[in-house]
Amino acid sequence: MAVIKRLSLVDQVYEKIRESIVKLEIPFGSKLNVSKLQEEYGVSSTPVREALNRLLNEGLIEFENNVGANVINLEETDVIEIQELQAAFEMGAVRYAMQKGNLHQMADEIEVHIKRYRASDNLQESCICIRNIKDVFYQNAENQRLRNKSTSLSGVEEMMHTLFTMQTPGKEHKYHSGITYFEQIHDAVQKGDFPGVCDGLDAHRSWARTHILRNLQYVKERDKEEL
Repeated sequence: MAVIKRLSLVDQVYEKIRESIVKLEIPFGSKLNVSKLQEEYGVSSTPVREALNRLLNEGLIEFENNVGANVINLEETDVIEIQELQAAFEMGAVRYAMQKGNLHQMADEIEVHIKRYRASDNLQESCICIRNIKDVFYQNAENQRLRNKSTSLSGVEEMMHTLFTMQTPGKEHKYHSGITYFEQIHDAVQKGDFPGVCDGLDAHRSWARTHILRNLQYVKERDKEEL
């Protein structure tokens, strides 16, 4: 019998604020007023403050003395630095996975996700396939601390995922073109080619960065017009 876990009040407030931030419904740099959040969610200040502390630990907000909490303000340098940190974690996961895991089994798992990527008909589905491919390495690395550290980026990664999947006016997003990088990764895993896997992941990050930065600029200009 499935067990349904009830979310605490703090969990509920945290999830609601978090979703609004990562989906860019709250503009970059916006002040998060505790009193207004209390009123919006009909709760006391305690769950709101605890939720904000969680978001601070996840890197989605920041606190300033005498100012309070603000949503982070992503710039081009932030996107690059986040991707560099992603690369460091992924390189570790790939190295250990290829040392400890069964290469043919890993290649077979990646191929399944590539086929799903190929069959996907929207960006959200293709991004899930990408996450699943990368997760093959984390699962086979057998290093829980590495996995835990990588999940500390989950908030900002979801924010960048929102930027990547945005369909901006006048821009066609040919998301299936990203599959070539994962076909390269698949072939490199089969050959036990660690540098080849890392090169494929790096190439995909560079490709994704182009879309992320373009859409980041669009969002910032849109938010200015709406002020």
